Amino acid sequence: MLETVKQAKAGSIVPLYRELDKEIDAVEYFAKLSNYGKKKNSLLFEDKNRSIGTSNPCILLTGKGNEFEIKALNDIGKKFLQFIKKDFGFCDKVVNGREKIHGILNPSRRNSTEDQRIKLKTHIDIIRVVASKFKANDDVIGPTGLMGIVSYDFINNIEDLPENSEDLLDDADYMLYFMDNMFIVDHNKKKTYFISNALITDNKRDDLYKICNKSLNSYEKLVDKKLPKQKKLKKKAFDVKYNRNKNEFLGVIKNLKRNIINGEIVCATPSRMAVCTYNAEPLDFYSKMKNGKSTFYICEENGVSIGSAFDSLKVQDNKAELRIATTVSKRGYVDGEMDHDLDNKFETVLRIGENETVKHTILVDVARNEIAKISNVGTRYMDKLFAVEKQENEQKVVSNIKGELKEGLDSLHVFNSTLNVNAGVPKLSAMKLLRKVENTKRGFHFGSLLNISCNKNLDSKTIDIIRIKKDKAYVRAGSYVSQYCNDELVAENNEKKLSKFVDMVKEMGGFK
Repeated sequence: MLETVKQAKAGSIVPLYRELDKEIDAVEYFAKLSNYGKKKNSLLFEDKNRSIGTSNPCILLTGKGNEFEIKALNDIGKKFLQFIKKDFGFCDKVVNGREKIHGILNPSRRNSTEDQRIKLKTHIDIIRVVASKFKANDDVIGPTGLMGIVSYDFINNIEDLPENSEDLLDDADYMLYFMDNMFIVDHNKKKTYFISNALITDNKRDDLYKICNKSLNSYEKLVDKKLPKQKKLKKKAFDVKYNRNKNEFLGVIKNLKRNIINGEIVCATPSRMAVCTYNAEPLDFYSKMKNGKSTFYICEENGVSIGSAFDSLKVQDNKAELRIATTVSKRGYVDGEMDHDLDNKFETVLRIGENETVKHTILVDVARNEIAKISNVGTRYMDKLFAVEKQENEQKVVSNIKGELKEGLDSLHVFNSTLNVNAGVPKLSAMKLLRKVENTKRGFHFGSLLNISCNKNLDSKTIDIIRIKKDKAYVRAGSYVSQYCNDELVAENNEKKLSKFVDMVKEMGGFK
């Protein structure tokens, strides 16, 4: 492998890895790797097929408003910065340093056609540079490029929303990592891989090879180590507050219904927030809430993000697929055993519910329009329409819209165009109204879990997220509002969503 590293061209990725012929417990191993989830910039991403984790990514890219920062997190990251420092001439201001590059990019605002508008200068261009600077061959096992979360408010890069609002969490607009080393558990093959990708930036190949092997050795040695001991937390009083109570939220719903009746919007998804005392290990909470879903855990400098993610957008080989999923129902289990007749009844309710059918139809129409913007004429089509997908614990109605990208567009243009597709209809009008009635930015709540590879393939999922900062946990619950909805029932269901989260926090213990 040393010879391969030496012969590789600058800007390429050479994978070095070790393979275990067994499936390790990903959460337990991550706990060892990250000091039980406390190490800053430690990440874990899981779904039914594989789990990916690291505690030492090389780069952290963040941005808020017009400002951005690319920070080196290890020695490989410092070389990374030197390799890309001349690539940001399109920004308004750039300051290059050994450990970080930071600056300002003011997104373009000008009248233009829809096609031109997608290509206007935004922070998407910064993400594109960092994600696609290195090239990988087919033998690379793990993810390449950037992986992390993008906030709901990233839309301000493209559209101006009202700014006279609070920012309760002071979240970044995006927080993305370049992972040069990681472990991967392949749950299908029942195997584990330890990976250290050699990022070729200069002629010091022997040093790079040593760094990569040192990383692989440390991953292997950790397998047999014991879990770190946890300190007992002192008990404290439990407290929960809402940014607005149930009746106030009902008022928001009624106001939005008036906007709908007046023809300003067709539908919207308002939300409310619960903030409660938190007194447990975040990684324990993560383990409790996984429930077979696609999930993530990120310990960053300002707190911990825990959440579940739902398929939304995939772009591969210049083909885009946007997925709309609504109307989740439970499966037909009775005392732990599947009752297929009951399961079929739940499925029937999914298919015939009039209000939910209208909701899904509206969102499908929006998705068709979004994909049409970025697709060649005649290539957009419905791969699935009103299909019922059954998963272990739930079933849902889904539709998939596909299209082939126009020349000159890539996956990040598609991501840009389809941001917050579930916010309401029309999207921008709904988002402006929601910002006014909520009077706060949403941050990473209802944002995106983004993986953009070095070859510009993209996987984006919509997220439900729990933000933990110091001794507080923050969560938002959204509710769909249309002309046909029952206002009181919508408010009641929103209350149940938040109560379920609060109960989970309380059940973790540590309270008087």
